[in-house]
Amino acid sequence: MFDLELLGSPEGEGERLYVWGRITLGAFQDEFQAPLYDWASGDYLAQWLDAAERLVAGAPTVVFLTHMVHPTAPYHMGWPAWREGDRVLVQERLFLAEQLGGPFDLEHPEVHLGPRQEVSDEGLKISQWTVTLDDVAAFLDRRRHSGVPA
Repeated sequence: MFDLELLGSPEGEGERLYVWGRITLGAFQDEFQAPLYDWASGDYLAQWLDAAERLVAGAPTVVFLTHMVHPTAPYHMGWPAWREGDRVLVQERLFLAEQLGGPFDLEHPEVHLGPRQEVSDEGLKISQWTVTLDDVAAFLDRRRHSGVPA
């Protein structure tokens, strides 16, 4: 099972406006706050669909963005997904602007990834989940038939 969704109505105001979201990777679920002061809900949904479509079409790596403010913000968050045959390996990632060497690339955030690692620079195991390419294709199919983008 693979799913990304926004939950409920926006909360907060101004630069503290956000909406809760949830990612599902098999039996694992994680909720997150998606800021809404530069991106709207529809921007997240469109980005998720685009990333899923590119992955299913053969892209080796995509990123599902869950915390986007502005390309020049100090950090961004997302879930990189690496396609390996019919498996998709997913990790959560914090993108620090100071390590990017320029503005964050919204169209192709995967350019900021580098090679997939299973152990951090500090020697700690990086959490990783496996779903199938069929799970990602089913996510797209559900969204297309439900009338809800994601």
